[in-house]
Amino acid sequence: MIDLHCHILPGMDDGPESLDETVAMCRKAAADGIRTIVATPHFKPGSYEFTAARITEAIDILTSELKNRGMDIRILPGAEVTISPEMIAHLTVGNHLTINGGRYFLAEFSPLSVPADWDKYLLSFLDAGMTPIIAHPERNAWFINHPKALSAAIHSGIMVQITAMSITGDFGAEAQDFSVYLLRNNLVHAIASDGHSADFRPPQLTEAVALAADVVGRERAEALVTTIPRAIIKSRPIPVLEPIEYNLQTQTPVRN
Repeated sequence: MIDLHCHILPGMDDGPESLDETVAMCRKAAADGIRTIVATPHFKPGSYEFTAARITEAIDILTSELKNRGMDIRILPGAEVTISPEMIAHLTVGNHLTINGGRYFLAEFSPLSVPADWDKYLLSFLDAGMTPIIAHPERNAWFINHPKALSAAIHSGIMVQITAMSITGDFGAEAQDFSVYLLRNNLVHAIASDGHSADFRPPQLTEAVALAADVVGRERAEALVTTIPRAIIKSRPIPVLEPIEYNLQTQTPVRN
């Protein structure tokens, strides 16, 4: 499996503080069947910032440590970029804030709200050849209360990643219910851990994929942690999702 969103690098943000903590996270990921992790430290001007050289060095150090310990996990570069007026000055196709130096990037909103014209702002990146992936909208109160606005943005080309622990209920019933809604209506492109630690928020996906399979079927659920993330890290185009509602009993997609 591929974990598209994980705060795995030590000392970069609010994730692990030491290399030993990071190795413990990688051990949990490997035991869960994760073989590729995209390192996505927060990037928020004024709070969390890093250069291309810093993330490259951090990944090189971690990769070397994992190799020395015989752990077969690939670490790729990325970032979780906070939505702000300044982000457009920092983001370009292929720079250190995109996923594996490609066209896709993770975009994070605050937990409670979104700025005015957020959708137009994100859609403007499509014109520049970049594709925003909204990180964990199921944990955002505004999106929970405005699902049609999120759906419209997705059908215009914006992408969505939901958190494994939201599906399992660890972020509460509201986030879990909205995760199921998004899955059922074919509004999810990837499931990722958003891991921050080995214990409190570990990089694990298996349980969430099993629960997602109850909603969308095994093939679709597994695609959210394999084939679609693989296309993203290779910067390949992904078709705009069609609106589909899945039957919970038969796991059969019903096209609207």
